[in-house]
Amino acid sequence: MTDNGLSRLPLEWTPIYPMQRKDVVFDVFKHHISYSDGLPPYAQARIIDFMVNRLIKTRKYPALWISVEAPGDWFRSEVKRLIKHRIPITVQPARKTSVIEREFYQPIRPTYLQERDVPVLAPRFDPAEYGIKESALRVLRVLARLKTAYRPEIASLTGFSESHVRNLLKQLQAENLIERRQIGKYEGYAIRNKGLSLAHRSWNIPKGVHFSKYRGEFRYAGERHRRVSRRWRAWLEKAYPNIESW
Repeated sequence: MTDNGLSRLPLEWTPIYPMQRKDVVFDVFKHHISYSDGLPPYAQARIIDFMVNRLIKTRKYPALWISVEAPGDWFRSEVKRLIKHRIPITVQPARKTSVIEREFYQPIRPTYLQERDVPVLAPRFDPAEYGIKESALRVLRVLARLKTAYRPEIASLTGFSESHVRNLLKQLQAENLIERRQIGKYEGYAIRNKGLSLAHRSWNIPKGVHFSKYRGEFRYAGERHRRVSRRWRAWLEKAYPNIESW
């Protein structure tokens, strides 16, 4: 059965069978996120909220398992704190390969499943299918958040050298995903609509969702503050070369 609501959600269906019967399930869906996606926890939490809204509209008793890839616990803890718990949800590290009902924030009601209830879901984003490398995608995601930026700023936020970023920007420009643009006195780069669309797909944002107000920088920050904050990671890594920043 093709479900117009669920067919736009890039989730994985991972039902739990509490009664050892195929027709009675906990209707659990799994969503994967990573610290390397280029979005802060509050933006990831909004994507999760959008997905929850769709699940509520299309499933009787849905539950959501959020799998988080990140070093340490801070990123996962922030996502857990920022999401709205409108359905049973559990937030687990990516190394965890299964979950049980008591790990959810609230009890899951069983669903009596019919054959037509098996969901048809959208596939998760695969860079290879779009012919883009992970390194180039990282640059594209940075520009999707900043809209316009200079090369040193992009290098700082991606963690790449400026020479490597220069080559990646050329590749993205050749694919018409970004363009050179005058920013104040100097020339920089801006993302094009085609590039923005690809970045949104890479974040597994459901189709039809308006995400622009969540993906960007803090909107009340002044221009000078933004320029300084964009270079902060590069300065930190130069001062402390033996640390890992993410």
